[in-house]
Amino acid sequence: MSSPGARRLVKVAALLVVGIVVQTTFGNDLRVHEVAPDFMVLLAVTGGFCGGPDAGAVIGFGAGLLADLFLLGTPFGLSALALCLVGFAVGWTTSNFMHPRLVLAPLAAATGTMFGVFVFVAIGYVLGQAQLVAPGKRWLLVLAVVEAAYAALFAVPATWLMSLALRGPRVPVSAMGEVPGVGPGEAAGRRHAMPAPRARRRRRARVKVR
Repeated sequence: MSSPGARRLVKVAALLVVGIVVQTTFGNDLRVHEVAPDFMVLLAVTGGFCGGPDAGAVIGFGAGLLADLFLLGTPFGLSALALCLVGFAVGWTTSNFMHPRLVLAPLAAATGTMFGVFVFVAIGYVLGQAQLVAPGKRWLLVLAVVEAAYAALFAVPATWLMSLALRGPRVPVSAMGEVPGVGPGEAAGRRHAMPAPRARRRRRARVKVR
């Protein structure tokens, strides 16, 4: 039987594959002011929002690698690096400043996507990709705003799917009193060890009375 971590990895990988398929089949045709939604950035953001900084970095890196396979004109690995940073940043911000609730997903998606656009362009420019800033600051602003609006629009279903992919199996408290994350032997040892000091104190008190 596979481990819970392996099952989560498979589910997240499947979600990323679905995301790139949706992106390449009809996502690139949904354009406003010649700007299409970027579902891979959205998945990186939701990965950090639902899973924290570590999961966000890993999911962002995977989403970026898939995006790099279909991007032309930029170095391979640029999207992976940018989305890794985006996933980590969103996860760190969520973990330290807010509770990941579904109602906050559109705000997190829009903000994280705008941040992702600027990070991608900034890293690309540093690596010599001057064509990314050639259209000018106004175009960059339009790009960030439109992609952020798309991200907010699709944030709720994307966050829900990502939370399902990251969710581990439910481990109920059994009749033996096993606690999730604590082995049966350790839990049993705790149950038998805790009353011992009280029993010793009672025996000492009886000796003193006698």
